[in-house]
Amino acid sequence: MGKGTPEAFPTKLVPMAAQSAKAPFRDPAWLFEPKLDGYRILAFLQRGAVSLVSRRGLAYTRMFPSIAAELQSVSDADCIFDGEIIALGSDGRPSFNALQNRAGLSTDGEIAAAERRAPALFFCFDLLHEAGRNLRGLPYVERRRLLHARVRPTAHVKLVDAHDDGVALYAAALDTGFEGVVAKRKLSLYQAGQRSPDWLKVKHTHTGEFVIGGFSKGKGQRERFGSLVVGYWDDADTLRYAGNVGSGYDEGTIADLLARVAPLVVPRSPFAEKVPVRAGTTWLRPELVAEVAYADWTPDARLRAPVFVRMRGDVDPRSIRRGGNLPADAVAPPRAVAATASQRATTDSRPASRTQHPNLPDATELRRLLAALEQPLSTLEVGGHSIRLSNLQRVYWPEVPELGQAATSKLDLIRYLIRMAPLMLPHLRDRPLTLFRWPGGIGGRRMLQKHPESALPAYVETATVFSETKGVDDAYLLCNNLATLVWLAERGVLEVHTWHSRVSADDAPAVRSVSSGSAAELAQSAVNFPDYMLFDLDPYIYSGSERSGAEPEPNREGFEQAKRVAFWLRDVLHGMALESSVKTSGKTGLHVVVPIERTLSFDVVRRMAAMISKHVMSEHAAAITTEWSTAERIGKVFIDFNMNVRGKSISAPYGPRGLPGAPVSMPLSWRELEDAQPVQFRIATVNVDRKRGDPWSAVLDGKQSLEATLSTGR
Repeated sequence: MGKGTPEAFPTKLVPMAAQSAKAPFRDPAWLFEPKLDGYRILAFLQRGAVSLVSRRGLAYTRMFPSIAAELQSVSDADCIFDGEIIALGSDGRPSFNALQNRAGLSTDGEIAAAERRAPALFFCFDLLHEAGRNLRGLPYVERRRLLHARVRPTAHVKLVDAHDDGVALYAAALDTGFEGVVAKRKLSLYQAGQRSPDWLKVKHTHTGEFVIGGFSKGKGQRERFGSLVVGYWDDADTLRYAGNVGSGYDEGTIADLLARVAPLVVPRSPFAEKVPVRAGTTWLRPELVAEVAYADWTPDARLRAPVFVRMRGDVDPRSIRRGGNLPADAVAPPRAVAATASQRATTDSRPASRTQHPNLPDATELRRLLAALEQPLSTLEVGGHSIRLSNLQRVYWPEVPELGQAATSKLDLIRYLIRMAPLMLPHLRDRPLTLFRWPGGIGGRRMLQKHPESALPAYVETATVFSETKGVDDAYLLCNNLATLVWLAERGVLEVHTWHSRVSADDAPAVRSVSSGSAAELAQSAVNFPDYMLFDLDPYIYSGSERSGAEPEPNREGFEQAKRVAFWLRDVLHGMALESSVKTSGKTGLHVVVPIERTLSFDVVRRMAAMISKHVMSEHAAAITTEWSTAERIGKVFIDFNMNVRGKSISAPYGPRGLPGAPVSMPLSWRELEDAQPVQFRIATVNVDRKRGDPWSAVLDGKQSLEATLSTGR
């Protein structure tokens, strides 16, 4: 007698689903499969006939005739296979867009042409029924053994491999173009229709599927469509509001969305709670599903920085729950057993997270320092070092009555830097600095400083970098601890600007840390390999109060235009599979950066930035310029891609600026940018929100392969 228990051939089954996990892992009780980016399909083979059925119960057999035909030959018994259909793009990599295009075809001629243009493959990963026996009660490893014994792979029918190292497979899966990995407990049973912790999915981005309950109108060129209103079903089967998704759309997507939602309009909101209504909100029957990428969930259960990815017609809207298929509730990976020596060596050799700064003060130390500043003092003990302080009441920024802001003193600046140190220091670490000093406040003389002037305190670190223009080595100041940050403030440094590269090579194994001695050494050193690509957005929209020939002063219209350009740029980058981060410059503009692996020199990164900038400009020529001539910039936003040069710098994240009002260069999430105005972010108004975290953490730990993007043409 065969394995399993006898049963009549099931005519209908619902696939088992995986919960989300936070990170890949290793554990001998689990096996790991690559996560495929396609349509989940159950293949029913009965008496020589094949039916391909989606997880919503939709028939896909006619759309994929090659798969159906070849499945007839892989088994001589009645079987039910669980698997995924993927389509290949022109580059030979999995393409969900190509798959969606195929699924929308209707005529035999169109389908035949698509079979040649975008071949589809069915990857089997489970066997649920075989020759009159139910296999779903068998352990996963036994079902896999029977699957491999039953299926003979063909050109369009494949078997999914399973591996015992989830961490290594995760990295390989991303390199190959897959979404991530699925971890499956070896002894797990097949729980049809259930989302089980015995299966865990680990994806490289936070994405989730959400029910669409409405849409709002936009402004300007996007007047007919602004955002989708999305949510999920709770345990009481009521629809809960998750947020408005206002980015990630092009004109073709908007046209498709408007056509899809037209028959679903209803007079009242389908959501259980009161939803913040934007201009022109239209409510819909909750019958459509969108896949959305997002940064995180807010404490009040709203999506942070959501971006539309695609429609998911293959997903049942009633299946959308926050628990399980929405990664915000991702479970922690199971506790792994002790790693082998080789695994420990692999793990320990990786560079530490850049957010794990070795010299960050803890909360107790911060409270002690702030309390000490409440008392009269001439020295401050910081990190075991004594820093001499003087004239703490000296006004660095005069009062600004129209903002209701009092004068900002040296003491106020030091307090601010101490509060912000846990967020600010990781972004300063190992980066050569360009400093602007106003010892007498912003009404006095400004001094530029790049190199140490004299003997330095023991806690102030420096880096030696060869100067091609001088032909000699130069020393540059670094700020790798809080003591240095306080010391700079004491000396009247009101602006700290950082290079786009770091002198250390801990995350760039192919380059050297030594950047001194010669131009040849410099070219091969870490400082010549940036860890982000920069787009400096500078609006040339004038307030009308500027002096003749002066640069534009900060104004609302200019900043709003810079925000529009930033979102356009973000959408283009997202289309290239590149995630980006944004911050205010502290003046009139914005800085958009793309965190990248340090494998390409500044010259290559600058050319890439130029290509992207000019593409965005070509789509919005009335609003954007890349011209150097000031006359050509008037009324537009200037995208400066030429900032991607070794030795150039930008205002440090969270760093103040020497301008009236004591503004700071503030990292923001993309959602926060929507409503942001630079006047919000000043030394007197910025607070450290521990729950909010650092919107720029991805700049430190979210490095992406620009080299892979260039090689694939994405």
